[in-house]
Amino acid sequence: MVFRKAEERDIFRMMEMVNQSKASMKARGIDQWQMGYPNEGVLREDLEKGINYVLEDGGEVVGMITVVSGEEEAYNTIEGSWLNQEDYVSFHRVCVEESRKGQGLAGILFEEGEKLCREWGFRNIRNDTHPDNKSMQRAVEKFGFKRCGIIYIVGTEEDGSPRAAYQKVLS
Repeated sequence: MVFRKAEERDIFRMMEMVNQSKASMKARGIDQWQMGYPNEGVLREDLEKGINYVLEDGGEVVGMITVVSGEEEAYNTIEGSWLNQEDYVSFHRVCVEESRKGQGLAGILFEEGEKLCREWGFRNIRNDTHPDNKSMQRAVEKFGFKRCGIIYIVGTEEDGSPRAAYQKVLS
């Protein structure tokens, strides 16, 4: 497995995985990512900022994650409480090839994202997911994230939508 920064050549494959995830969530009755977000424009913006990464197996992209350092507007207000108020990195747009789910790829993406967090000098990681997205909640909890409360999306087509908010403090 190779974890690397996404490149222009990966956009089509990344969108395939996003669309698989959208279809999967829709089939499970989860309205996350059902209003047009994320889309190719979002992935291209991430690419320009250098914040999206892919997991490659045998030359095929099988997973992706966006790793963002700095304050997130949606995380400024929480119904609950963050574990601390220190600087943090956020994980977003985590996707795994549908046929490869259950093989631990999300865990590899989290591990690699955590390595970046450490390299950049951060001790905290935040993440959020839809309250009905139980599979992602299990994945982040398995990786050591603690549920901190509810935040509300800001700045996308899903503005105002609630999300279960998580944080992990690195030792």
